[in-house]
Amino acid sequence: MSQMSYTAGSGHGRNESSASKAAGQSTRAGAPGQVGPALQMAEETVAPLAPVVGPRKKIKRDDIIFFANQLAVMVDTGVPLTDALNAIYEQTDHTGLKAVIADLSEQVQGGVEFSAALSRHPRIFSGLFISLMRASEASGTMGKMLQRVSDYMKSDRDTRRQIKGAMVYPGCMLAFCVIVVTCILVFVLPRFEKIYAGKGAALPTPTRILMIASKCLVSYWYLVLIALGGLIAGIYWYVRTPSGKKTLDKVRISLPIIGGMYRKAYLARSMRTMATMVTSGVSMLDGLAITSSVAGNHYYAAVWTGLAEKVKEGSTLAEHLRTSPVIPSTVAQMVFSGERTGKLGLVMNRIAEYCEDDLKTSIKAVTSMIEPIMIIVMGMVIGGIAMALLLPVFNISKIMAK
Repeated sequence: MSQMSYTAGSGHGRNESSASKAAGQSTRAGAPGQVGPALQMAEETVAPLAPVVGPRKKIKRDDIIFFANQLAVMVDTGVPLTDALNAIYEQTDHTGLKAVIADLSEQVQGGVEFSAALSRHPRIFSGLFISLMRASEASGTMGKMLQRVSDYMKSDRDTRRQIKGAMVYPGCMLAFCVIVVTCILVFVLPRFEKIYAGKGAALPTPTRILMIASKCLVSYWYLVLIALGGLIAGIYWYVRTPSGKKTLDKVRISLPIIGGMYRKAYLARSMRTMATMVTSGVSMLDGLAITSSVAGNHYYAAVWTGLAEKVKEGSTLAEHLRTSPVIPSTVAQMVFSGERTGKLGLVMNRIAEYCEDDLKTSIKAVTSMIEPIMIIVMGMVIGGIAMALLLPVFNISKIMAK
């Protein structure tokens, strides 16, 4: 068992020739509910799994990647599916994942297709995962498909981390700026107000505005907190509504500088999903539906939903993509070339790689641009406050000179 655990944990060294072994294990998927020889053997030899004890931990994306990668290695090396599930069950300490694996193993041993067992957990396994497993059951390439699912989720995870990493710096700088301004208004301005009041000089407009803001923050801080909390709660509630989600999606792709990064991220995710679907033997309509569900943005999801309707009417992919304002013309032209040459799967993979490389370049450009922009913004804010504080000093000096 320790040797098996080491092999599964590495996730490398897959032997392409072992796909035929995985195909033998997956022959049970020929008809729904049919039990194959490998499954019958597993039913006779596999002991019941121990019950899961303790609270169930939340299953994250990394846990599913671990599960798919481990299962891919075992199935691709000829291990029966139920044995592989039970081995992963014993290896993991994640109580939530153990409970799901136990249910999958029980369903498979009962003669249920693996894809049908996965569909019992739609919040954990995506439509893409389930569709690829359904396609692998028909083609006998479950090990290969599991590895493809694992690679796809790893790529998507890395992309999300890159985008979040690019947004961490401006978020921290903005928070720091808000803290500095608040401290100035609460602790510094009240002292200057006493100085200005004793001189009897008229305060400039910028200084009066700052003084009013300082008084409101010091005297009515509880009302400010209530108003701020209500504003945050209102925004949070609004963006969870269909109209709010649509508005937020529009703002994301329309923002200067980072809007281009978001557009490329949505496009890269969509093209990678579509490429995975096309090259895995999933039907075009199912692939378009899944791509629409994982696009991550209303306007990009609408492209694939509309494309599915056009395909039903006999239209080609490129014809609809050319009319979409969020799809670059170069992408539509490459899809047209793939359809014309009959190599759509190969072309879609090339497009996905092109979009992902373009996204990485965009993230680096955005990161390099945000730093000086945030420094300039902070300098303008702090400098503006400093000037507002110094303007009365200049006026007082003039009065005293006279």
